[in-house]
Amino acid sequence: MGVRQNTAEEFVLRSLPTRPPGRLNNVSELDELMNRIESRYDVETVPFKIDDKVLNLLQFKDFGAYIEKLVEAEDLGALDLPYWAKVWDACYLLAYFLGRQPVRPEQRMLEIGAGLGVVGICAILCGHRVTITDINEDALLFARANALLNGIGDADIRSLDWNAPVLPSQYEVIFGSEVVYDRQSYPLLVGFFKRALAPDGIIFLAKNAELHAPAFFAELGKDFEFKHTTQTVRTEGEPRRIELYAIRRKSGNAASA
Repeated sequence: MGVRQNTAEEFVLRSLPTRPPGRLNNVSELDELMNRIESRYDVETVPFKIDDKVLNLLQFKDFGAYIEKLVEAEDLGALDLPYWAKVWDACYLLAYFLGRQPVRPEQRMLEIGAGLGVVGICAILCGHRVTITDINEDALLFARANALLNGIGDADIRSLDWNAPVLPSQYEVIFGSEVVYDRQSYPLLVGFFKRALAPDGIIFLAKNAELHAPAFFAELGKDFEFKHTTQTVRTEGEPRRIELYAIRRKSGNAASA
């Protein structure tokens, strides 16, 4: 599962036209989740295409308008905004990449900072064994609803705090998109990787190439080695350059207890 270093290729990945929200089945758990979500947010369900997979995605009807309203109503800092509620361009590339990886039934995969759950759900639909996590409770509601909307009734979706993780095991693969935006979290995130990654495991991180994080990679480089590829992702807006990192422990660095 290697990543080519410093190459560029353009992926054209688009969502399909919006269709009215609706139930795909009469699952009581989904009804309950939808009631809880719709009591707080203005949402819609749209068909969402990544590679050859078409997901039913529950999302904010107008993310930009919600953010504007939130900022006007409350005294919030940048890190208080609901970044989890948007499907970032990095998600497209990471979902596409994981969908092209061979399925190994014994391989445990962990998604961090999952938000709406798009990447993890795509990976599950491709046959991978994935645990989907976030620390935000509303994000977990959306991720669970999206799993059910896509016929995944037994998805492993759970809350995860990087500072005090409760994990059933270490994972052979850890992945996440746009999870290195908070400088204060860098030591915490690297420490989490040291605890959660299996000895011979690999981490895949995707991020916007314009968002530089030298302090994160300096912290990461103390215990891990990494390489990356830069791809261009074209969604509905302007094309974006996305970096995909493959990260492994340095030789001789044992997994933390």
